[in-house]
Amino acid sequence: MKCSECGATMKVTHRDHRYTECGLPNVILAGLEFRTCQKCGEEERVMPRLTALHRMIAEAVAEKPARLTGAEVRFLRKHLGWSGEDFANVMGVRQETVSRWETEKERMGVVSERLLRLMALRLRPVEEYPNERLAEVGKEDPRPVSLRLRPNSSGWRMEEAA
Repeated sequence: MKCSECGATMKVTHRDHRYTECGLPNVILAGLEFRTCQKCGEEERVMPRLTALHRMIAEAVAEKPARLTGAEVRFLRKHLGWSGEDFANVMGVRQETVSRWETEKERMGVVSERLLRLMALRLRPVEEYPNERLAEVGKEDPRPVSLRLRPNSSGWRMEEAA
């Protein structure tokens, strides 16, 4: 491996890294690969499978028994791919409320916290589902859903409801 700055050979080492870049203070990546240039001192961290890493962190945060910290609320929101405004719309609160949760000026309610944990565990990142639809939930009067489902070789498929 050659240094991108000077072209010299880089030395590979492995050591623990406190991963504060994720926004959480107590995440340690054990035995992470570092590449250091022997000539100019340039250092690179090798971060394999970053999406899988963030998913694992999100699951650990969502499943912990203690209440969420503001940093954990922010991490889960960002993991889901939401801006503060998007998250506020989905949760049915004002953007200022989200800011107060994340700065710990106000504790997130237990029901909201449970919903956030559930979303972090069950939803895929935002690019894979329509965020706007979640914000619309609860704006219409209740009515039963109408479904028409047909079995097929791989399970079930949805047909247009009559």
